[in-house]
Amino acid sequence: MPDFLHTIYLGLFKHMMDWIQGFLKKNSHQQAFKNAWKALPTYPGFLGSTKAYREVTQWQGKDMRNLCRCLLGVLAVALRQPDNSQIHTFKRVLTCVWILCDFTMMAQYRSHTAETIKYMEDYAERFDEKKDIFLEFRVSKRTQAKADELRGELRTQRMMVNESVAKSTRQRRLIQEQDRAKENDQCMDLINAESHFNFVKMHLISHFGDHIYQFGNIHMFSTVYGELAHKEQIMDGYRRSNKNNPAQRILSSYG
Repeated sequence: MPDFLHTIYLGLFKHMMDWIQGFLKKNSHQQAFKNAWKALPTYPGFLGSTKAYREVTQWQGKDMRNLCRCLLGVLAVALRQPDNSQIHTFKRVLTCVWILCDFTMMAQYRSHTAETIKYMEDYAERFDEKKDIFLEFRVSKRTQAKADELRGELRTQRMMVNESVAKSTRQRRLIQEQDRAKENDQCMDLINAESHFNFVKMHLISHFGDHIYQFGNIHMFSTVYGELAHKEQIMDGYRRSNKNNPAQRILSSYG
């Protein structure tokens, strides 16, 4: 059964935020995102944050739900005024985030029709087509270690070659810049070749439509209710007990 809490909020959106943070760092827009994020006001149904995204150590389902509501707007503000080389990339990133947000909003419906399910399936297909814009930020530790090892080998080879040839300072600087560009290209080729989106939570969203046809709306099977019950019923009962055989006391208090 698809679990909305762990598949979407604590799954895809957690991954998406890691990719976005990598993208912002690469394009030097982290501070703009941080400022827009912290400027969000609190209003009924939404709790603004006084901390930047990276400063929050633990994200819960309700926090990710709030993030889903404002992520596209905050990202659009952070990516304002791109230069000519960034326009196409920024539009693709915003489109990818917009599609996932719309899919999430649609999947939260308490009741569905064939039309709303078709919308969901279309969003899932379009997200699958657009997500490659984040491929370079979907890097495993193993792939990153390989890239670092390759970078070290290339630098060692470059130093051995450059030391054997006497050149002027200007020539050495030009060669170093060319070598760095080649080094980055080869490392990116390795990362793109070994990075992928082949993980379970990414695949599950393609089955949301079939799940609704067979079992009804997705919220009925979300673990958010079980976790809320654990927090309010079990933990509150435990705190009120004297901690001596708490399980029996918790059960007897609700018997």
